[in-house]
Amino acid sequence: MANDVGGFKTMRDFDFTGKKVLIRCDFNSPLGEKGEPLEFMRIRVYKPTFSALKGAAKIVAISHQGRKGQDDCVTLRKHAEILGQALEPQKVIFCDDLTGAKAMAAIDALRPGEVLVLENTRFLDEDNENMEPEKGAETSLVKALAPKFDIFINDAFSVSHRSQPSVTGFSVVLPACAGMVIEKEMDAMYRAVEKGRRPSVYVIGGSKLKEVVKVVETTLQKNTVDKILVGGAVAQAFLHVRGLVPREACAAISEKGEELDKLLDKIKKIEAVFKDRIELPIDIAISYGGREEVLVSDKKLAKYPPVDIGSKTIAVYTEEIMRSRAVLSKGPMGMYENPTFLKGTVKILFAMERSKAYTLIGGGHMGNVAFDLGIAVDHISTAGGAVLAFMSGEKLPGIEILKVNAKKFAK
Repeated sequence: MANDVGGFKTMRDFDFTGKKVLIRCDFNSPLGEKGEPLEFMRIRVYKPTFSALKGAAKIVAISHQGRKGQDDCVTLRKHAEILGQALEPQKVIFCDDLTGAKAMAAIDALRPGEVLVLENTRFLDEDNENMEPEKGAETSLVKALAPKFDIFINDAFSVSHRSQPSVTGFSVVLPACAGMVIEKEMDAMYRAVEKGRRPSVYVIGGSKLKEVVKVVETTLQKNTVDKILVGGAVAQAFLHVRGLVPREACAAISEKGEELDKLLDKIKKIEAVFKDRIELPIDIAISYGGREEVLVSDKKLAKYPPVDIGSKTIAVYTEEIMRSRAVLSKGPMGMYENPTFLKGTVKILFAMERSKAYTLIGGGHMGNVAFDLGIAVDHISTAGGAVLAFMSGEKLPGIEILKVNAKKFAK
């Protein structure tokens, strides 16, 4: 039967014994100079899913890494090695092919319980595009692989906000379900936005202003959050709109020029309605012979871009977190790569740990810091963009097609 909350089937709804199973994972990771994954969480998180499939006749995993044409679009050979270490003694095999004769032969040669990892799906032009699931089902990727399998498992939550063939196409033609990672992620998302968890607070940082503006606008309009605490580079855009910092303070924001101008105009409209529910920094740390904390009105901000939130801001944000019943965070509060400017991010994470609220971290850099420090929150997501999309009230194509599939293959 379909998941009561999500409307999709889970792995508990299938008997995989003797079945041929295709799994869409997301092994996409930050890479080192030689193209090797630097963070293993996104790969090792799949151990429960693969362990539960040991009785299957064939287990094949597909994933992407980077985007075609970019430096991080590399082979998955190293990713497969890391997965193999995580799954020992379960055997993991890598094939440097995806839809050709070599891949077909490797699938046919698989023994029960073994895991085969095929090559990077982003090596195919078609898997770099968003398209309707039905169109995705007509791509060379789906047409080549689907006939080889009985069941498709989507366990790539972190890319389920996209509708690429490897994410949504297989669910059009094969019985499908959510894997253990997706089930856990979706359960955490629903818990975080339960109606009874009020007041709720979103802590949003980082440098991507477009994402933040969308979340702020949508969640406040839908009244799914009581207060938004803004940090990181993006906070400067909101401070600038309020006339508290010069335009130069926005230098670290990802968007530039005309795109930034449009986002600033949108912020003005949001502020006109929801200003009292958007909390901004009182003080900011700059790099001025080390760490120096200044008020947001300080003229130094015209010359020295902000690199963290200050102590006064940390205190205010901590107080908001401690009195909330749900706290979602996405994006660091400052230049987390430099230990000198990691203070704001770490203090917010510690506040979340101490809070009695339901606490969720939306993947990415904030999640990695929490993971490295062993900070105990209720859930650290493997996703960044998918969490933001969910928080913004968007439907996630990779999840929606599973709901359609549950009805299509109801018997």
